[in-house]
Amino acid sequence: MFLLILALGCSGTDSGDDTAGDGTGTDITGDPAIGETLFAACAGCHGADGTGGIDIGGTPSADLTVKVPSLTDDELADRIMNGFGTAMPAQYTDSQDVADVIAHLRLTFP
Repeated sequence: MFLLILALGCSGTDSGDDTAGDGTGTDITGDPAIGETLFAACAGCHGADGTGGIDIGGTPSADLTVKVPSLTDDELADRIMNGFGTAMPAQYTDSQDVADVIAHLRLTFP
C-alpha cells in the first residue's frame, strides 16, 4: 500500500498569496514536471491516469479526475500533508515537493 502525503515546513511572512497551498502565505511556485515525477509514486494507489478505485484495505482510492477539480489548493495540501481517512499516510516533507505535486495535479486533472 503506497500513498502520498506531504508535510510542509514553510516559514515566512503572510503575503496573502498562498501559492504553496499550506496556509502560511509563503510564495512557492510549483513545477508540474517535477510534480509529475513525484506523482509517479502515487500511481500505485491512484493509478497512472488518476482514476483510482484501487482497493486499499477495503477502501477504493480516490478518483483524482473527480476530486482534484473539487478541492482548493489548501485542501489538496492538507490531504497531502496530513493524509485522508485511514488509507492515505504522510510521505514527503518538503514544501516545494507539495507545490510541485499540486502544480502537476492542477495541470493533469483540471
